[in-house]
Amino acid sequence: MKSLPILLMALLLACSAGAQAQTRLLDDRVTLSGFGTLGLIHSDQDRADFVRDTGQPKGAEKGWSARTDTRLGLQASVRLTDELDTVVQGMSQYHSSGDFSPELMLAFVRYAPDPGFQLRVGRLGWDVDLISESRYVGFAYPWIRPPVDHFGVLQLTYIDGADVTFTRPVGDDLVWARLVAGRSDSRFFMSDALEADFDAHNVLGGHLNYETGPWRFRAGYTRVRSEVSFSGGDADLIDQMFNIDANRYLNYLTGFDELQVYSLGAAYSSGPLQLQAIWNRDILADGDTWLDTGFVSAAWRMDRWTPYAMASGTRTHDSREDPIGSNIEQNTWSLGLRYDVTTHLALKAQFDRIHTRSPGLLWRGIDDGWKDDQSNLVSLGLDFIF
Repeated sequence: MKSLPILLMALLLACSAGAQAQTRLLDDRVTLSGFGTLGLIHSDQDRADFVRDTGQPKGAEKGWSARTDTRLGLQASVRLTDELDTVVQGMSQYHSSGDFSPELMLAFVRYAPDPGFQLRVGRLGWDVDLISESRYVGFAYPWIRPPVDHFGVLQLTYIDGADVTFTRPVGDDLVWARLVAGRSDSRFFMSDALEADFDAHNVLGGHLNYETGPWRFRAGYTRVRSEVSFSGGDADLIDQMFNIDANRYLNYLTGFDELQVYSLGAAYSSGPLQLQAIWNRDILADGDTWLDTGFVSAAWRMDRWTPYAMASGTRTHDSREDPIGSNIEQNTWSLGLRYDVTTHLALKAQFDRIHTRSPGLLWRGIDDGWKDDQSNLVSLGLDFIF
């Protein structure tokens, strides 16, 4: 956590300059830009610690914390020709290393000879849902954070590979499809004493999109095959007490080595009204266990003010027993308000009422027997782009 004060100082400096537009160099062939969030969260829950996603090893304890949502990202784009450009993006946030060490989030070459075709090769964003690729850019959406019940579970950070996009107009409407193939590495924390390292060696998927007037629709499918290695005190205990291979046993229990993601999404934006709804079903390897996640959101823009409301939920469907406590059942009601100070700077406040029937992977520092409880979160955020 030593890097948190450094990151906070960088965020303050970026905010002071931040309301400036992105920087263009060399006859507009080089573009430098960035984004960031200075976030504070207050929890009244003293039996478990709140996390933004399963990649965070520690959560926000009772009281105030700046760790959960604070981040800073920088991006450089270089246009090599009219058809070829490159994008590189780095970001500092609290992640699986337990600190704010910078990560390479994007690094790809893009070939777009015409509006109907695009090919990208390199490190790409995880692009399953409508806002997946922008989920770290707080300025891009009204909420403090994307709903944890949906985006906090079984989400890859990036894909190393390639994707191809085909776009076709249909009258006044637009249809486009994207296919992706590659690999990824991720670390998920299942509890304070158990973590899973994913070597996702085979990621294949795609989605079909339809845009008509103020509406956007998406349907997608992604398959992720992984070699999963488990570590931590619980894995060591299984090895020592039962004299069995913990990796094999835990892979059998979780089914994490193969994941199929079915996704549906819709968004509406017209005048002051913004609506979003997304649903995913994540089917694990045995086919008898799956996770449903989703949310609905409504926002109303009034000049610089945008009040919003959101409902989200997640639930594991498993016919077997759950000896390691990985099953999740939780829903959240959220109310919030965004105020756009400038075209590059926004202030936000949000209240979350969380009903956790089974915490599974979504909380840290869980007291024994904690379940079927209510938690209240108050979050404050300052989002900016530059």
